[in-house]
Amino acid sequence: MLMILSALSVILFVIVIVVVYQMQAARRSQQQYQSLLDSIPDLAWVKDKQSRFVIVNQAFRNIWNIKDPKWLIGKDDFALSPPELAASYQADDRRVMNEAQALQFERNFEHIHDGSRWMELIKVPVYEHGTIIGTAGIARDINMRKAAEERLSWLAHHDPLTQLGNRSYLAIKIKERIQNAAPFCVWLIDLDHFKRINDALGHRAGDQALAQVAESLSKIGAEVFRLGGDEFVLLDDLRHAESINDALSQQLKIPVTIEGLYFEQGFTAGQVDFPTDGQTAEQLLKHADVALYEGKELGRGHIRRFESHMATQAVRQLELERDLRRALLEGQFRLVYQPQIALNTTELIGFEALIRWRHPERGEISPNDFIPFAEQTGIICRIGEWALDCAIWQIKTWHEAGLALVPVSVNVSALQLAQPLFAATVIARLDALPAYLRNQIALELTESTLMHEQALSSVHQLTAAEIPIFMDDFGTGYSNLSTISQLALSKLKFDRSLIQNVGNDASHQRVCRALLDLADALELEVIAEGVETLEEAQWLAEQGVLYAQGYWFSHPLESAAAIAYLKRL
Repeated sequence: MLMILSALSVILFVIVIVVVYQMQAARRSQQQYQSLLDSIPDLAWVKDKQSRFVIVNQAFRNIWNIKDPKWLIGKDDFALSPPELAASYQADDRRVMNEAQALQFERNFEHIHDGSRWMELIKVPVYEHGTIIGTAGIARDINMRKAAEERLSWLAHHDPLTQLGNRSYLAIKIKERIQNAAPFCVWLIDLDHFKRINDALGHRAGDQALAQVAESLSKIGAEVFRLGGDEFVLLDDLRHAESINDALSQQLKIPVTIEGLYFEQGFTAGQVDFPTDGQTAEQLLKHADVALYEGKELGRGHIRRFESHMATQAVRQLELERDLRRALLEGQFRLVYQPQIALNTTELIGFEALIRWRHPERGEISPNDFIPFAEQTGIICRIGEWALDCAIWQIKTWHEAGLALVPVSVNVSALQLAQPLFAATVIARLDALPAYLRNQIALELTESTLMHEQALSSVHQLTAAEIPIFMDDFGTGYSNLSTISQLALSKLKFDRSLIQNVGNDASHQRVCRALLDLADALELEVIAEGVETLEEAQWLAEQGVLYAQGYWFSHPLESAAAIAYLKRL
């Protein structure tokens, strides 16, 4: 009776059947069974209880370069392999027979005649009438699979473009260093304005630049990794920190050559030390990123060492971002309305809508504290949408209450204008209003917002739809007079910095006079912002300025106060 424990392979099953039948029926043709086994492409063999070969197939003989089919029969592994390996093979055979269980494993055969080769092996006990009479085995060449696995493993831990370790490999290396408890340093490097290369020369050129940067950083001597994009990391022992910093300082401008074009690629770096600045890879990289951000704030081109107070600031920024998002959801923002006055009559000609935030725990937060951060994080786009919707709702409410209609101007950020669908969404919002309300909404934007092509396109779309556009802070930012002259603007707004103490300051008077002449040449009316004294108001009126706003006339008004103001008209 034949039994095979743990049916592992149909091929192995056939081998065992063949051998047992060969032993039991000697009258049958052995050549017939040998031909059957030789047709199997995998290595196949059967051994007796003393681990002597009973039968091997052609694939087995080929890999060992055995010419005579009968040469190995009756011999054991010592006839083929070095003594230590032969002994291990026989130990495997004894284990299979003693435990009466199959054995499956992978092994790299390094002593075959044509070089090393990975094999997957299966060995099983062979039974006859319930008694184990030997072992049978089969081996399959898995070299290609192993190569694929090694390639996948390499790709899982390396960046194909630069051949450097990637983020996951960096985490492994940092973890190993932490376990060794030896102090080390991490430098997080971000290339300055790298997007310009992709925009100007294309992504292929950008890839070439990244490869050259990787090569330059690799010469420093530390372990180098690429996290993705234009971010790199250096990793080295703390005792090498000074020399690494010296080398980085000498390479703050990395030479790059693409298609014959030579330029220097700058970078900013944040440095952290273990264990001083973090106990985990996540903490270290987070703090390195904080230091990197501080370096960028200083003007880029710096190696910024992490300091504990930076983490506190970073946490505050995270809390501020969280609170800003919560403020939108919970309705913590509100608009206040600063009157805009006709200087010659002091009559109300409109309001500027200004956003205010009353935090449930921290109270009133100055716009100067949260607006710049909202722009950095992109939340300003959602806040801007809310402000426009709120201003539209307020105008409708005032109209329904029978109050006089005056225009309300809403501030627009550069990020909003840079969105391709911004103009279309604003136009759709205003087109939903009755015609007599539609022209009561104006948009205010600064000169700096016009530096991008998409922003200019948005402005052209808005003005083509006859939506009034005010140029805010005119004279204090980037002025492209040719561009401004081509825009159908409604009004220019002079910043407070231009008119502060203008009644008594000759230099301010000359600047304001020149800008007023420019406004006349552009045929645009002017609103003077931040008028706080009678002298300022009088001088502006004498110069022909028609409109103004500021504390001299009124502070920004809460909605209820604005209603009371309108009722007096």
